[in-house]
Amino acid sequence: TEAMWVSPRAYPDFAWAFGGRVAVNVGNALGTTYLLYFFTNDLHLKDPDTSLLYTTAVYLVFTLLTTYGGGVLSDRSGRRRVFVAIASVLQGIAAVLLVIWPSFSTTMIAAAFLGAGYGAFLSVDQALVTQVLPDAETRAKDLGIMNIGNNVPQALAPVAAALIIDQLGGYRVLFAFAGIFTFLGATMVYRIRSIR
Repeated sequence: TEAMWVSPRAYPDFAWAFGGRVAVNVGNALGTTYLLYFFTNDLHLKDPDTSLLYTTAVYLVFTLLTTYGGGVLSDRSGRRRVFVAIASVLQGIAAVLLVIWPSFSTTMIAAAFLGAGYGAFLSVDQALVTQVLPDAETRAKDLGIMNIGNNVPQALAPVAAALIIDQLGGYRVLFAFAGIFTFLGATMVYRIRSIR
């Protein structure tokens, strides 16, 4: 376990980048995991499967556009933090929309925000992470730690989402948690000091 440890005190930017990645991935996973059940049990749509297909298509189109576009703009400007923070906030906006106006039309708009935010986050956050790695000799291990920030939230979010829906008040509360985590991720990224 010591080999997997990177001291937050010695490498605070690495810790903030890891925390931001975890928070944004938790938020994204909470916002997407139970959409079919949201359509079925909360919105009572007649054809929730087709609705999910349309929502996923919108999400993917915006993800693809901003994965490339966000990366290009970040490279040209030489800035990382602002793009990662904006990408996180866009995902938070998607969640806020669903808390305030839970409907299928709102979900389609939210899917565009969520996809745009996640696409830009995927490309620019990866570039940001490579600039805060603690040691050239342990890059593979450190990137492995960062990948935990991608994978663990995806595994834990379905369990957390089920508990939130069942015990804490339903889908609006779930989307509120999704928004809180993505906004928290944006805040963490702004704590990074060594890069622009």
